Amino acid sequence: MKSKFINTIITGSLLLATTGCQEKVISMQSMRCEYVNAGEEAVIYGSGFSADDEIYFGNNKKGEIVASKTNDSVLTVIVPEDVKPGMLCYIPKHGPKVYSNFMFRDNRGMIIDFASHPSTWGGFEPFDEEGEPIKVVANGDSILTLPVTPPEAISGHYGLLYGIYKEAWTMKKETFLQYCAKTEYGGRGNVSIAGDNAGMPIEELCLKFEVYIPKECAFKCRPRVEIFFGPYETANKHGRELSPIYAWAPCDAKTGEFYTKDGWETVTIPLTEFNRSYESDEIKTGPINLKTATNFTFVVMGDPGDQQSENYLCVDNFRIVPIK
Repeated sequence: MKSKFINTIITGSLLLATTGCQEKVISMQSMRCEYVNAGEEAVIYGSGFSADDEIYFGNNKKGEIVASKTNDSVLTVIVPEDVKPGMLCYIPKHGPKVYSNFMFRDNRGMIIDFASHPSTWGGFEPFDEEGEPIKVVANGDSILTLPVTPPEAISGHYGLLYGIYKEAWTMKKETFLQYCAKTEYGGRGNVSIAGDNAGMPIEELCLKFEVYIPKECAFKCRPRVEIFFGPYETANKHGRELSPIYAWAPCDAKTGEFYTKDGWETVTIPLTEFNRSYESDEIKTGPINLKTATNFTFVVMGDPGDQQSENYLCVDNFRIVPIK
């Protein structure tokens, strides 16, 4: 009878298991959303998954694998109670444990979480004084009824942008969110928005945040969203003209729209992508100097064209973290 053998190799968070002539690569590369409430389903993308294996969260809390929604490349897990931030640990039946390339509920390098950092301007608070989702927002002299109820929070409060974008290249409360570092505005002072990660090469860092856009209010990407980091000393509090810009326009090429299909999603943008001038998308600039970048702006910005643009974006947990 032909003998079988099992040989395992771990490189970072990659497990290569060989059984006979077959190889199985196990890896956890990303999540649909890195912030998921206890009792809800977390979706992990990678390879080599099996419903017969086990997975643990950062503080050794075992997750329940949903067999009907798990295959070789997609792992669906019920998040247990009292989970703390940390890497996920996957334990296959055969072979050593494998760690994720990311942290679940990553709270490093946090810029805005809409809870602990009060110096945040723009947008709307999505809940009223009783903790219920709001139904209307004030847009100048008008009161607008929200077309969709704001979603459940995934990490305390979050930011809500809703309004009609009429005037090209303008910033208004309903179209921007901004963190200002100045202490007189409640900021953390002249310190980098990257926190302890400011000393790392930008090639190894990314901006992450969670976003929720309902299908009923799909984002049209015209105008797009501009994201940039400004210096501490700037007359206009944001420093757009002094910072490399990233234009976030995730819309589908066919439909011209973008919405999150299954609730909240995590967006990942390498910091090397922040390389455009405020004057033109055709002009490259940068790289970002994280040591002097203290302010942060997320703004619907540009030319809406012939039609007015209605925007509905929910965002949370803007942070700068290592790519791996």
